[in-house]
Amino acid sequence: MRLIRVVALFFSLAGCARSGASVEPPRGSSAAISVCESTPEEQGVDSNVLGQAFREMGDESKGLHSLLVLRNGCLVVEAYWPPFARDKKHYLNSATKAVLSALIGIAIHDGRLHEDDFVASYFPEYSLDDTDPRKQRIRINHLLTMSSGIFWPQTRSINASDEMSRSSDWVRFILARPMAAEPGTVTNYSNGDSHLLSAILQKVTGTTALDFARKRLFEPMGISDIAWDADPQGRSIGSAALQLRPVDMAKFGSLYLDYGQWQTARVVERAWVQKSLTAQVKMPTRGGPAYYGYYWWLYPERSLFEAWGGAGQRIALLRDVQVVVVMTADMPTDFPRAPFAAHLYDVIRESVKSSSPLPANATGVSELRRAIQQLIER
Repeated sequence: MRLIRVVALFFSLAGCARSGASVEPPRGSSAAISVCESTPEEQGVDSNVLGQAFREMGDESKGLHSLLVLRNGCLVVEAYWPPFARDKKHYLNSATKAVLSALIGIAIHDGRLHEDDFVASYFPEYSLDDTDPRKQRIRINHLLTMSSGIFWPQTRSINASDEMSRSSDWVRFILARPMAAEPGTVTNYSNGDSHLLSAILQKVTGTTALDFARKRLFEPMGISDIAWDADPQGRSIGSAALQLRPVDMAKFGSLYLDYGQWQTARVVERAWVQKSLTAQVKMPTRGGPAYYGYYWWLYPERSLFEAWGGAGQRIALLRDVQVVVVMTADMPTDFPRAPFAAHLYDVIRESVKSSSPLPANATGVSELRRAIQQLIER
């Protein structure tokens, strides 16, 4: 039988956790956390609803690597599919962009750059195409909303992201691309736009996005186990390639759920979080267009805000019920509006029954643990 890690439930059944209390991870795990662990009922969540939902999950759950649910800042579900575990980092893929957005917000608050700055002003060493003046009109906020107008196809036959990854200088490659539209008029998902932001951040801070993140974003939250791949010039890849443990992804989600506040520390300005989680554009996507903020996918009709990365990397904020959901996976056909994730969020929202603790339900907790174990063993 394969091992299952449902850490929050293990501690609660053992009587080692209390609502709001920080606890050490199980023996044999070196990964300490600073979020509390509790039973679902202690956070007003019904274990029976969650258990039934997990029992009904079918083949669409195949490919999951981890699933975490937090309410009121407390882990109520923490499960890993071997060989993944709490102390293993995972690639965030494009969910990396939400972290980059936070870093840009911090740098703007520091006065190092401004949303209306012209991008070209940061790259005097590169010769931009003087025959198309539209390129000179790209601003920082256009990069944040993926509306730079730079031609960035991502089809099976022509994929600019793949071409960029094979180039010797990614920034040069991006800036040399032709323009397809006036900046700010057309939204087109572009890994080039976000990588330019990482390069600009490095210029204004004098350090990589990784090192800036360590000091200004992650250290205040007690996050130290981090990796972030770089381009050939050593710039952190702005579009993807950040690695965090899922529990640290959950911390980042909690930071944004609390509008940039982490415990007693103001990490990201509240106004920046609000702007990032406000619809700036509509992003074309499979299943229909979706509202998009500053590198966050927005579904206001569902009170849902999500950092999404390809193959099923998700940090979701269910603001109306104060829940953070983290998923890591290898689901190649996943997309922002994927039915599996939407159904999962609906069930988790349905399981929230009260703003106060529910009566203890040891049987429900035990059945929930059993349901997750069976799901993992499929």
